[in-house]
Amino acid sequence: MIRWKSVKSSLLFGAICFMLLLLDKSLVEYNEKQEKNPYLGNSYAPRKDSGSPANSCDPSVIAELNRLKKAVNKAKCTANNGKEMTCMRDETEFYFPFSFIKKQYDVSGKMSKDGSRFELFTSYSKIRVPEGDSYDPVGPFGHFATYSVETRDRVRCISAESGVPMSTQWNATPYYYPIQIAQYGLQHYSRMLVNKTDEDAIEKGLQSNEWKGSSDSQDSSERVFYHDAEKGNLVNITTSGELSNAGCYVFLDQSPLHHVISLEWLPIQNASFSILVRIIETDILVLLNYVTHHDSRCVWNDSVSFAGLEQVRSLFKIDIHVIPYILNYAQVSFSFSLGELRNDWQSITRDALVDTSRALSSMNTSKKREGNVVLHPGDIKLVSIGFRGAVVVRQKIVQARNAHMKFFLTAADWLVSNQDDEGGWSVPVERAIAERRLVLDAGWHSAMAQGHALSLLTRAHAVTKNASYLTAASNALDLFEKDASAGGIRNKLFGYDWYEEYPTTPGSFVLNGFIYSLIGLYDFKSVKVNSEAPEKVHSGVERASRMFSTGMDSLRALLPLYDTGSGSIYDLRHVGLHTAPNLARWDYHAVHVYLLKWLVQITGDKSLNETADRWIAYSWGRKAKHN
Repeated sequence: MIRWKSVKSSLLFGAICFMLLLLDKSLVEYNEKQEKNPYLGNSYAPRKDSGSPANSCDPSVIAELNRLKKAVNKAKCTANNGKEMTCMRDETEFYFPFSFIKKQYDVSGKMSKDGSRFELFTSYSKIRVPEGDSYDPVGPFGHFATYSVETRDRVRCISAESGVPMSTQWNATPYYYPIQIAQYGLQHYSRMLVNKTDEDAIEKGLQSNEWKGSSDSQDSSERVFYHDAEKGNLVNITTSGELSNAGCYVFLDQSPLHHVISLEWLPIQNASFSILVRIIETDILVLLNYVTHHDSRCVWNDSVSFAGLEQVRSLFKIDIHVIPYILNYAQVSFSFSLGELRNDWQSITRDALVDTSRALSSMNTSKKREGNVVLHPGDIKLVSIGFRGAVVVRQKIVQARNAHMKFFLTAADWLVSNQDDEGGWSVPVERAIAERRLVLDAGWHSAMAQGHALSLLTRAHAVTKNASYLTAASNALDLFEKDASAGGIRNKLFGYDWYEEYPTTPGSFVLNGFIYSLIGLYDFKSVKVNSEAPEKVHSGVERASRMFSTGMDSLRALLPLYDTGSGSIYDLRHVGLHTAPNLARWDYHAVHVYLLKWLVQITGDKSLNETADRWIAYSWGRKAKHN
C-alpha cells in the first residue's frame, strides 16, 4: 500500500533539489562571464568537479549556494582619493554604506517606526516658522513656550537665592548668564499666555493640627499659633537647626501635578526648610533642603548619610525614563543656598520637580549629557514640607501646577536689580572662540543678552505698568552705540553696524544673536509710552527705532554672506581670521530660518522671505545651481 504522505515528501524533496541545480547552473554561467569584472569582490570560482548532486542534496552545496547568492552583490569601492570600502552592486547601480554617506554629506537617517523602510533626512532638525501673519511685541516670544531652560544640562540650578538660573556652560562654578536668565523669563511669560489652565491650587497648613512635630524625643520642637492683622494666621516655630532633625512639618497633597510650592516665612535664627519628594517610578525619596547661608555651588549633595546613596548615584547617570529596575528604598539629601540670613518676611516659590532634577543632575561629575536628569510632570509626588530653627511661617502652604507669572517677573526684577553702570548685564567668565584666537575676558557684554532683556522688560512693563522696567530698557541701549573694542557690543563690517553676541576684535558677527538683538529693539520701540513716563524712556523709544532701522539695513546688505548654497553659516569669524567658514549645524540653521521669518512678520521684507524660503529648501536637500 502506497503511503501518500511518503510520496508527497519525496516529490517535494526532489523538486527542491532540482531547483537548486538550476540555480547553481545559472550562477556558474554568470560567474564565468563576470570573473574578470574588477568591481566584484571575493567572487566564487567556477565548479571544477564534473560530478553533479543529481542523486543527493548535499548540505555543503546548499551552504555554498547561499554564500554565492550573498557575495554576488558585494563590490569593492573607493571614494575620496582611494578610501576603500565594501559597497553593494545592483547591475549598473552601486550603493555605499550609510555610515559613509552620513559623514560625507552631513545627513541623518533611521528606520521607520514600523520597520518597513529606511528614512533619510538632509536636516535632523525640524523647521519651524512663526504662527500667523503678524507679531505682537507683548505677546508670546517666538516659540519660547516650548523651551525648557531649567532642564538644560548646562543649567546647574534655579538659584534659591535669586530665583533665576545659574549656568556652568563655561565654568565649573555656577554663575549668572544673562541670556539664559532672560530666556527663562521669556519662556515662562510665553507659557503663561499659550498654556492657559484653570487654577486649581491646593492650600495646606490652614489648620493648626496639620503642623506636626518630630516624634523623636531628642528632636524637640515648639509651635505657637497666633493671628496677625496683616499676615493672618501664623505659626512660630522653634526647633534645632540640624538637617537630621525633621523639625515642624506639614504633609502635602500627593497629586503628581501639583509640584510647585509657595510660602511666606520670617527666618529668625539658624532657619531652613525642606521639601520631601518621592520619585514615583523608583520609590526614591529625595530631601531638598533650603538653607540660610551663601554657597557658590548653588546646589550640593549633603554629607548626611542615607540608605541607597550609591545606588542613586549610579542610577541617575541615565535618564529617569530608562531605569531598568526599581529600588525598594533609597533616600538622598541635597541643599540649596538661600543666601545669608535676612530677618524680614520673604515670599518663596519653588518648583520641586525642577529642583529634584537639578539636584540629581548635580551628582554627575562628568560633562556627559547622559548625567542630566530630566523629570516630567507626573514623575514625582510631594510628601511633606518641614521647618527648622527659629522661624515664623504663614499658615498657608500653596501647591500649584505652575508659577509662570512669578518666575517671569522674578527674571525681569533680576535684570532691573543687576544692571551695571554701562546699562548691561556682563558675563562673569571668560569666553574663548576659534581655538582661543578670539578671547573675551570676564566682564564682557552681549547684544543677544541686551536684546533679550529689552524683550523681557517691555513685557514686564506691559503686565505691571511699572516704569522702572522701561527705565532699565532705556539704559540698555547705551551699549548698542559703543564699539566692541571699547567694551561695547558694536562692530562694523564693510561699513555696516553689527550688534555682536560675542563682541570680539576682530568681529565674529554671529547671525542668530544679531537678529535676537533686533527683535529686542523692535519690542522696545513699539512700547506705547504715556506722557507721565520719564523723558529718558521717551528718548529711548526713539533711539531703539533708529537702531532697529540701522540693524535691518545691515542685515539686508550682509545676509548673502551667510548663504552657502546648501545651508547657512553661523558667523563670519573667518573674514577676520582668514580661516575656513564656521558652518551652522542644522539646528542652528533652523533657528536662522525661524528668525528670518520672524522679521518678515515684522517688516514684510520680501528679500528676507525669499532667503528664508531658500534656506528651508536647503534643509530638504536642495542646493544652489553651479555655473
